[in-house]
Amino acid sequence: MNMENIEYKCVKFRPWVGDNYEQIPQGKKLLILGDSHYCAKDKNRNDACRSKGDCSYDCMNEKCYNMTHNLIRDEYLEFRSGRKKSEGYLQTILTFEKNLFGYTPTPQESINFWNSVIFYNYIQHSQYKPRGRRDTKAEEIDDYKEAFKEVLAEYQPDYIIIWSKFLFTRDWLPDGAPEYPDYTLKAEYNGVIYDTPVRTFKLDAVDPIPAIIIQHPCCRWGKDQAKWHTLLKAFFETK
Repeated sequence: MNMENIEYKCVKFRPWVGDNYEQIPQGKKLLILGDSHYCAKDKNRNDACRSKGDCSYDCMNEKCYNMTHNLIRDEYLEFRSGRKKSEGYLQTILTFEKNLFGYTPTPQESINFWNSVIFYNYIQHSQYKPRGRRDTKAEEIDDYKEAFKEVLAEYQPDYIIIWSKFLFTRDWLPDGAPEYPDYTLKAEYNGVIYDTPVRTFKLDAVDPIPAIIIQHPCCRWGKDQAKWHTLLKAFFETK
């Protein structure tokens, strides 16, 4: 899909859209919702950003807008193809894949997977580092909600996996559809019952879109493959 032809009102970090996303049968289209990008204060920033100190919309340029796309195309898929060294943040994406597949996928399976999904980071300002969040204003959270709705309306996924309990517990996500209240998904594996929240989004002219909330795969709790594979498998059986 040619992202260059899409004009967004609120989205700053354009989503990664796999080349085969439009060919996925109805009932299978998947949006993976990440939390945020990181842009260290002392590097990676243009002069305008460095002078302001905080990530700001009026400092962003094309490099910023394409951060999500370039993360997958130029870094993660290059890593899985054997052309780039491993980095911690790339291992985070691989951890998610292990949780989803239930095993370590082959490089080709990884490439095929990312070419069939959308990946979008929710927070539309870069953070300083993991656990180093910038101060966020209420109106910015409203902007993030509207940007997310833009993505849903444009791509109409059938399922969403949200990599952030932070967004859910802090009430930064848009409200779910009133007719589809949040619920707790439960699934059992080897005598252990796991659970996690599910929210359903509904936009005009778009079918209800269930979204599972999982721990971010960079954190200790997000690396429990048995738990998250069990819950993700059950999630995809709910619709």
